[in-house]
Amino acid sequence: MNANFLFWCGALLNMALMLGLMLKGVREVRRGDVTAHQRSMTTATLLVAGFLIAYLFKAAVLGKEDFSLWSSTAIWTLRIHETCVLVMLIAGLVALFRSRALRATRNVTKCPEDPVAAADVLRAHKRGGKVAVVSAGLGLLTAAAVLAGMYGRL
Repeated sequence: MNANFLFWCGALLNMALMLGLMLKGVREVRRGDVTAHQRSMTTATLLVAGFLIAYLFKAAVLGKEDFSLWSSTAIWTLRIHETCVLVMLIAGLVALFRSRALRATRNVTKCPEDPVAAADVLRAHKRGGKVAVVSAGLGLLTAAAVLAGMYGRL
């Protein structure tokens, strides 16, 4: 077992926890608990940011992976994983920025004097969130496949 493999084991656990928080946030907003939804999604976002920072340190200290040992299938699996993560990041940013337009609306504040959220903003937030959750799930599955391949090369 080497340090790179241990790092990626931790990264897989981080992604599983992040996806769990995303699913919890979806459940919370469906129950009408917007505050809990915001907390769960903020924590999931912090896990993503934490991983990105950790990856920069990992790359600087441990270096990048040696792809000369990888099969073409393993490399394609990694590229699919990276695409899922990129889609998750973009969709998550869409949901985040659309959520800013929702903060002072009746949908969030529950105050009858506040305006109702614009349908297009709410729709964009939901769509971004759904795409982020689905791509995170696919990202977790492909990350597990990548890690299994790494384990087989140890």
